[in-house]
Amino acid sequence: MTTASTQEHEAHCLRCHRPLKSAESIARGYGAGCWAKVRNAERTADLSAWTESQIEEARQAIEDGAVVPSARPGVFHVVSVDGTEVHRTHRNGCNCTAGLKTHQPRPCWHRCAVAIVLASQAPAKPAAPATAPALAPAPLTAAADIWAEMDRLTAAFMATV
Repeated sequence: MTTASTQEHEAHCLRCHRPLKSAESIARGYGAGCWAKVRNAERTADLSAWTESQIEEARQAIEDGAVVPSARPGVFHVVSVDGTEVHRTHRNGCNCTAGLKTHQPRPCWHRCAVAIVLASQAPAKPAAPATAPALAPAPLTAAADIWAEMDRLTAAFMATV
């Protein structure tokens, strides 16, 4: 007696790992809330190290679900534009041809995609309170003779030992 068990592959969000239900979210790889955070990170992240074409390639890769987190924290698998290679990418390096160059003019677009995804995972900055600005703490006064102060502190420490 054989039983056929069919299990559907359940898609999970690439950011928060929750199950995805809508066809649009499954195709994109991100749920609606996480997708909004990724899109916001694209606008707020510092992408000055990359050209507009690199940023556009990174956006397209994220939208296509081609930036997948690995088992290592901060490391992602990024699929190349033509889909023939998968690069291991971290915010500080990539194993693509451009990423392995010693003196590259600018980082590869794979790193741009990772920077955007990581920016979406950063905790939100708390809003500044609308109260009066906080006063800076009063500066500490130094002892007139630092060596005498050091001798005093050493003697006090030795007395406790």
